[in-house]
Amino acid sequence: MGRMILLVAVGIFAWLALQKFKSTPPSQRRKLILQWTLIALAFAAVVLAISGRLHWVGAAIAVVLPVLNRLWRVFGKHLPWIAPLIAKRAQARQNRENTQTQQQESQQHESQQKPPREPQLTVAEARQILSVSASASREEIIGAHRRLIQKFHPDRGGNDYLASRINAAKALLLKQLDH
Repeated sequence: MGRMILLVAVGIFAWLALQKFKSTPPSQRRKLILQWTLIALAFAAVVLAISGRLHWVGAAIAVVLPVLNRLWRVFGKHLPWIAPLIAKRAQARQNRENTQTQQQESQQHESQQKPPREPQLTVAEARQILSVSASASREEIIGAHRRLIQKFHPDRGGNDYLASRINAAKALLLKQLDH
């Protein structure tokens, strides 16, 4: 019987909440949903404490937290010494958000900039990098490239610059062979 009464009460509350939600302007609906959520959590905590499934201290904390939040706001408006503390905190939060926004914008700007171009290789430099002769065959160029890239690959202790130069040398020499 107790469950039936509880179910009817919840149904009535849900219907009233829906009617209130429909009549509330869209700009205030988020605040209304937050308030109802806190009330529902406090009510659920009280019901769980009464039924023995939650310690009474937990229910008391769940009921007191929304009340403390409301009291803090009321006292913040009426006690002049609290207002500067709240304003200082809000200003600090705004400064942090502005700093984060500026950092994100600068990171996006840096990522949009093109990396500096590497100097173009000449055929002689490409041969010197791969240590191959002017009459080197395709297989010799590929073999020399394979040996060097295994030695200087960024995953094996090399760096990106050396690996890119080795790859560019191979591409240039193979392109020269095709022409």
